[in-house]
Amino acid sequence: MVLARLISRLIDLVTMLIMARLLSPSDFGLIAIAMTVILILEAALELPLSQALVSMPELKESYYDTAFTLGVLRGAILCTLVFIIALPFAAFYHQKELVPLIQLLSLAPAARGLLNPRMAKFAKELNFKYEFIFELVGKVLAFILGATAALLTHSYWSIALCTVTAPIIIALQSYFVLPFKPKLTLADWRIFSGFLGWISLSQLVLAINWQSDQLLLGKLMPPAKLGLFSTANNITNIPMAALFSPLLRPLLSAFTLLKADPMRLRNSYLKSANAIVTIGLPLLVGQSAIAAPTIRLLLGAKWLGAIPMVHWLSLSLIPLLFGMLLTPLSMAIGETREMVWRNVFQMFIKLPFVIVGALMYGFTGVIAARLISETLTSIYCMIIIRRLLDIKIIDQLSGCSRSIISTIVMAATLAAGSPYLGFPGGPTMQFIDLIANIVVGSLVYCGCLLGLWYLAGKPSGIEQIALATLFNMFKKITKLYKLNMIA
Repeated sequence: MVLARLISRLIDLVTMLIMARLLSPSDFGLIAIAMTVILILEAALELPLSQALVSMPELKESYYDTAFTLGVLRGAILCTLVFIIALPFAAFYHQKELVPLIQLLSLAPAARGLLNPRMAKFAKELNFKYEFIFELVGKVLAFILGATAALLTHSYWSIALCTVTAPIIIALQSYFVLPFKPKLTLADWRIFSGFLGWISLSQLVLAINWQSDQLLLGKLMPPAKLGLFSTANNITNIPMAALFSPLLRPLLSAFTLLKADPMRLRNSYLKSANAIVTIGLPLLVGQSAIAAPTIRLLLGAKWLGAIPMVHWLSLSLIPLLFGMLLTPLSMAIGETREMVWRNVFQMFIKLPFVIVGALMYGFTGVIAARLISETLTSIYCMIIIRRLLDIKIIDQLSGCSRSIISTIVMAATLAAGSPYLGFPGGPTMQFIDLIANIVVGSLVYCGCLLGLWYLAGKPSGIEQIALATLFNMFKKITKLYKLNMIA
């Protein structure tokens, strides 16, 4: 799942880089405004049917048919609402181009809701091979189509085309590869209703949380500046989306299998949470540190205004790491209402700060609002996890201490070495600058982390798993080398 999402995000990144060179920040700003209404409506009508099926003790044919029917109804309602809302929404933002743009983009969430429900059977068995293949093929074909359209037209329509193509192709593949002849029925809708009610409400509140700043900035700022913010936001979210989002579904399956054994569930949660911080913390801090060479090299001179945004947006995501696993945990043990209360808590904290921050300080105020709300929300998540699993907050944090110390050392090293690691000049020197920072940061972090792990007595955790994996890889490579030499 991680490999699939990583490749997918790399394709998204390459697509964005090509389009950033061919299109203007105002084009990206227009797409950002259009996507906000789509994402909020998608969340309002969110039906996580696959997750509901995964959590069920057994799967029946009628469950698949009901899930498909619910997906069809949801897609039809969503597209209808978008067509109704498009005109007044465009008038509010004084952008008539938004009307057809929003209407086209509504096809993406409709297609996502029509994924073959039989995929849940494989997710329940922790078999994600098909998801890997479907997503990879969909993203590659969407990239080819979107990049070609951008080269030929230099229009923001190429971004919309790419956005819509991928989910449609992924959905079509799921029916061709896994044959399924659905029947339109709502016979078992009651089985889904209790599960979906809380999750749908949670997704709606979450979407409002994440899109409120762009909705407000879209009204206050010109599309070009919003395009800078939207692009910076997309870049900073790449590590989270590529590495951690795909982990949530396998962890849902794993936690579901362990929910009858509280001790194993607690241990599994702690190891998973510590691994996420160990990987995510240096990535976000490192991403913040290399914002300048990254933007200069990848996007070019017209995007330099995004550098401080990438720097601070990366840091604002750090608190999210410490409460991320509440979602799969609460779904696995049937406490989905906790997701709603978490998102409601975040909304009541974030919205006032976002409104005041955007009106008084623009983008800087919005980023500060994100940092404050994410920090308080993560504390709230740890309190809920303490109640659900009986894990003290200090115990939730203690396993991350080595990662936190190592990240601080890495950040201090990069800051102290910035006069020596900077290579002003053309693209070649910018590339060397970027690589030098990445290599130095990685070596310092890994060296410090392994040193602290050794001093702690080599406890079980991600360090042990990583070393064992590297050792096994080295043994296999050595064995292949010896066989080749003998041959």
